[in-house]
Order: sequence, then structure tokens, then C-alpha cells
Amino acid sequence: MSWFNVLKGAYPSLQQIDKTLNVASGQTGIVRGSCLYQVGTEFLLAGAAQATDEKAYILFALMAQDDLVAGMAGGIGQGVTPGATVPAGYPALAGTARITGLACGMPFEFETDQYAAASYTVGQLLSVGASGKLVAHGSGDNVIAQVTKAVTTRWVNSAVAVTGWRTGANVNVLTARSLWIPTLTV
Repeated sequence: MSWFNVLKGAYPSLQQIDKTLNVASGQTGIVRGSCLYQVGTEFLLAGAAQATDEKAYILFALMAQDDLVAGMAGGIGQGVTPGATVPAGYPALAGTARITGLACGMPFEFETDQYAAASYTVGQLLSVGASGKLVAHGSGDNVIAQVTKAVTTRWVNSAVAVTGWRTGANVNVLTARSLWIPTLTV
């Protein structure tokens, strides 16, 4: 399950600061709420290395890379199979996922289940860790959010309750406000 929900802020609106790009070839594991960063004209899943890279501006994925809408936006299934003879005027690749991310520097409050297991307290600063998940800020890390409510349980209609049969279940979520402070040392 992946959950990301904007509670307050300029989303959805024309005032939101976002970016829509293709997912880089070979990337896996991007889910709704994953932390992303841009390299060239593509998104990559952020990890612990991006916590100390002040140039790795973090965005929160609004959909999973295997979402059908992301596939259609990127042309998955609409191109020619790689290696096949390509008629003139047709795309050479089968396509790639195309997703949108919300910039961590845009002020908004959100809740997500994409955080590393730990004890979080109100006011605590957060950074990015392994697998694009939120983690507690460490000295020298970029700050991408601040906890506004400790981990709580909430009902999510799309959470899988019984695989293949029923959705709707309780999910543990962390509530935070976005903010961007590169390589803060405390």
C-alpha cells in the first residue's frame, strides 16, 4: 500500500509547484508518496545518498510508476516493441511511465505511509532515506519536511484489506509539512 494525501496547501491548483517527467529506465519501486529527484529529463527514486546532495531537489510522487494513468501518459503499450522493425513516423520504444511530483519547497501539509519505521515527534525535521522514504533528519542532511502530527492510524479506501477481494483498511500515516533546507547542520 502506498498513501500520500495533501491536507492543506496549493494542491490541486494552478499555484502548485510540480514537475511531470518520465521515470528513468530501469527504475523500480516508485509508489504514491515516494521521494523523487530529477536527473536530466527523468525522475529517479531518491535514497540515502540524496539526503546529503544539496542539488537533489526532492519531489513527492503523486502516483506509482505502475499506475495505468502513468503508463498511458508515458506511451506504454502505444509504441513498437523494442527490436522490432519500426515504420517511419512511429515511436521506436514501447514507452515508459510518466509521473508528476510535488516540490518539497512548495508549502503544504500532507500525510503519508512512506516513512521508515521510527518514533517521530511533532516539530522533528525529516530527510530522505532508503527506498525514497522519509526518515529523521541527521546532521548534514537536507531537510524536506517537518512533522506536524505523530504517526496515527486512518482509514484509507484504497488500502488492500483482502488481496483480490476487498479494499478499505486502516493505514498508519505520518503527517508533516513540506520544506526545503539544503544540507542543514545542527
